[in-house]
Amino acid sequence: MKKNFLLGFALLMATSAFGQETPTEGKALIQNSFKHNWFIQLQGGGSLTFSEDHKKTSLTDFIAPHVALSLGKHFSPAVGARLQVGGWRSNNYSAALKDTYKREYLQVNFDGMLNLMNVFTPYTHEKAFNLYALLGAGYVHGFKNEDMNMSRTNSIVPRAGLMFDFRVSNRINLNLEAVGNLMSDEFSGITRGRKYDGTLNVLAGITFKLGRSSFDTVEAIDPNEINRLVNEVRSQQSLVNDRNATISEKNSEIADLKNKLASKPDVVVEKTVDEEVVMNAVVVFKIGSSQLQDNQEINIYNAAKYFQENPNMDVRITGYADKSTGSAATNQRISEQRAEAVKKILVSKYKIDASRITTEGSGDKVQPFTSDAWNRVAIFTAVPRKK
Repeated sequence: MKKNFLLGFALLMATSAFGQETPTEGKALIQNSFKHNWFIQLQGGGSLTFSEDHKKTSLTDFIAPHVALSLGKHFSPAVGARLQVGGWRSNNYSAALKDTYKREYLQVNFDGMLNLMNVFTPYTHEKAFNLYALLGAGYVHGFKNEDMNMSRTNSIVPRAGLMFDFRVSNRINLNLEAVGNLMSDEFSGITRGRKYDGTLNVLAGITFKLGRSSFDTVEAIDPNEINRLVNEVRSQQSLVNDRNATISEKNSEIADLKNKLASKPDVVVEKTVDEEVVMNAVVVFKIGSSQLQDNQEINIYNAAKYFQENPNMDVRITGYADKSTGSAATNQRISEQRAEAVKKILVSKYKIDASRITTEGSGDKVQPFTSDAWNRVAIFTAVPRKK
């Protein structure tokens, strides 16, 4: 039995070590640094001991206190591990003495943690509830009980259980877990008719998350798809360049007309470009985020330079979200936030008058590009200023 258990434990640890390194085609890859996603758990509750004579008295006679302190890490959204120190007291019953007796003990455990919610549902760090399967091994030291003539015991024990985890905030979770331990027969001090003793720990506690407590996702794209997208962007770029050339040509015509009319003081004529132009400056965002990345500011700079040099043109910023993630309401909100984030930089850093800027969120109703990853963007449109 222990051999099969240790095999299962080894498989779980192998998943922990290699699961995040092996991409699955068409699915998101998880990236994580070793210093991220650590946690501390404080737990307390009760322990039940099952030995030779446990059926000969009331179940409540076996309830004893148990506490635990754990340090752990999530290696990926699905797999984690923890090192735990716990123990206190075990209550037992002797049919010969017709009375209960105690064994104090200390237990050090190493548990693998499999998040079943992230295995079977898409990952998000804001889930209100997670269910973990626990599988591990522990070292148990039972202290001497001279009154019962019980000597010290030391043994390696397999353990398994479930933990229910409830999110309170970005830093704090509450948990409730039940874990069974397969103890040596000497643990209860009675060695008669059973191969093993057992304990069931039922604990409630609090989890404190240390440092960063979420994961980045990067979509795995086939090289052929990348090439197709590059060609599509080049085609769009060519279209934008053609439209920009048209704008430049019309602006030259406007300048010539102004020079011709300068000698006619009684007549003042102003002409502006009469069509909207989608610009080639596109700001890209991470999945689920409206926060600007440093490497995207060059695109905002290029747009700002154009509007500084063309005061007769206003700007419309349209935010988008990819339809493959999130609800329609969430995507609408984040697309509006993306547009507003770009507007804020244009106003605060490049001094574009806010009255020249309008923003809108398209949500996931419109997808400018065929790939979901390319639709997490804000796009600039040059709009002729109304008189």
